[in-house]
Amino acid sequence: MLRPGYNQLLIGGLLLVMLTMSSRLTFAQTPPQPPAPADFVAVIDNPYFPLIPGTTLIYEGLTEDGLEYVEINVLTEPRQVMGITATVVKDTVYAEDEMVEQTFDWFAQDKAGNVWYLGETVDNYEDGQLLDHAGSWEAGENGALPGIIMYANPAAHIGETYYQEYYPGEAEDQAKLLSASENVTIAYGAYTDVVKTYDFSTLDPDAQEEKYYAAGIGTIKTVDLKTGETFALIEFHPAAPPAVPAKATPTPAASPTPVPACGTENGLGCAPASARIDRARPSFSNSTTITNPLFPISQLHSAVLLGNIDGRMFRAETTLLPGTKTITLNGQMVNALTSQYTAYLDGRIQEVALDWYAQANDGSVWYLGEDVFNYEDGALADTEGTWLAGRDGPAAMIMPANPQTGDVYRSENSPGLVFEEVTVKSVDETVDGPAGVVTGAIVTQELHMDGSHEAKIFAPGYGEFYTGSGGDLEALALAVPTDALTDPAPVELETMFNGAMIIFDAAESGNWETVSASFDTITAAWVSYRLNGTVPQLLDAQMNRALVTLAGDALAPAVKHRNAAGTRKAAIDVAQASLDLQLRYQPVTEIDRARFGLWVQQVLVDAAGGEAGLVLGDVTALEWIWDRFAHTLASADASVIETRLDQLRAAADEEDLPAAAAITAQLQEALKPE
Repeated sequence: MLRPGYNQLLIGGLLLVMLTMSSRLTFAQTPPQPPAPADFVAVIDNPYFPLIPGTTLIYEGLTEDGLEYVEINVLTEPRQVMGITATVVKDTVYAEDEMVEQTFDWFAQDKAGNVWYLGETVDNYEDGQLLDHAGSWEAGENGALPGIIMYANPAAHIGETYYQEYYPGEAEDQAKLLSASENVTIAYGAYTDVVKTYDFSTLDPDAQEEKYYAAGIGTIKTVDLKTGETFALIEFHPAAPPAVPAKATPTPAASPTPVPACGTENGLGCAPASARIDRARPSFSNSTTITNPLFPISQLHSAVLLGNIDGRMFRAETTLLPGTKTITLNGQMVNALTSQYTAYLDGRIQEVALDWYAQANDGSVWYLGEDVFNYEDGALADTEGTWLAGRDGPAAMIMPANPQTGDVYRSENSPGLVFEEVTVKSVDETVDGPAGVVTGAIVTQELHMDGSHEAKIFAPGYGEFYTGSGGDLEALALAVPTDALTDPAPVELETMFNGAMIIFDAAESGNWETVSASFDTITAAWVSYRLNGTVPQLLDAQMNRALVTLAGDALAPAVKHRNAAGTRKAAIDVAQASLDLQLRYQPVTEIDRARFGLWVQQVLVDAAGGEAGLVLGDVTALEWIWDRFAHTLASADASVIETRLDQLRAAADEEDLPAAAAITAQLQEALKPE
């Protein structure tokens, strides 16, 4: 039976697509014949359908009945089916925090690498009570036979239609393999060479779906072609951590040994010097007016990027800081703008970089260096990745004046310290932006010092728009003034922010009646806001994840289970998501001041929880956000806040949490408007 689940998750299309596809569909005549039991292996490691025991995947979708999510657990205990040792996958479907279906699916992989579906036991629930077992079947029983769920080499079977399960009259799901080269982007990540199938059932004409499978994960997104209901991956927890974790910044060489001219560690991979367009020395006359459409730093006051790195939720804020930095370059004093880049993983600060940019007279933009601060458990770990043009190497072109396909330039060019070489793959592309379609984008490929590659998109009005590699994703969710609106901020956003703060205070005192009432107000405001306007896709996903998702640390389950600490933390997440949406309507410095206030609240939560390391990270975040809006305050007010921040830093460094909490309360008072 087709349903939301690991072996039935789908990706979107329209009813028109469904009808067109149905008209050209070829039905499988007979089910595939499985190999003998001796020809099966113990581990399912097919790249497009890996089932390693201990793996957990969670999917979320909005249906006509409300929010649903599917949790997949690959179990350690196998099951014997037709003499074959099968891997058992527990598939649990929740609707509005209530289990509606639970199945145990059985899969096995043959020696050739094909994955077979051997059956399932199904428990259907209604109002919390077991309703029936409709949909259950087992290969080898009552004429049922195994089906193929994933070929070893999908690309070799494009256009074929095959049975996924075969139990005459009960389970006759089939699939047609459409492609093995799709590009798919979801909020969780960006994927290439994705396998696409069209799934249907001869027993139910309305059951028509598509599925997309990404290497290393399996199914990543799904949509019902009749209803449009979409399920997408929101969490992936592999059984073992990645062998080589990604790094936020390049690692410099351990010693000043000679480095090949190419700049990569092995001296290979670079384009011929004749292809480079960045070899002439730039000249700068009005360097801080950076208006290059594909890298408009002087016109890009603030941006939010969202995504996922190594399976962890990624967030970054970029902010144009006041003032300039003077850098000596080839005997010339060049003024550069400073952009602060602050990155978080799972809500905790990981990296801050102060990047310096200048625009040359020909309209190209040059990268003149950065101060990098990498954090672990809230403490400064190192400053790897720091470099300065004129001291450590030449200036590096970050964006040509008029990029063309085939152009090559180095966006970092201090071999042995930092190195990136960019090749423009295409220009004049159209991408979906936060506020609609954006034309004139370029697609690039970036060669790193370790020899790895990364795809990037730059879009007019936004600059760096998308970065993706190996399933990781950093995508621009919103930028101002590009996405700014002149309308007053919708009252719903203020209602959501204020309601979250009411919940934050009420949960501490155990006033759950107020918490519940405020939660209902927030959710009603969110529904109203979504109905009355277009919400940027990534910000929409962020708010749903913070507010109503049934998986993870959202506000809905925390309130339901009266988890005071979880409720307070989730309330901060909801308030932050509201501020990201308000960025379209409010001055950037006002948003940053409000973000500062949320991190003050976070200090209180973490201090109360005895989390010294988290408090240290909270204080670090406060110090960097303070730099964004301190210049807007009167000197006397700024002096008070700076004093409190210094005191808070000292308390955090000494792991004196009671003192940190007391100072934070004083900092709250200093932030209140007179």
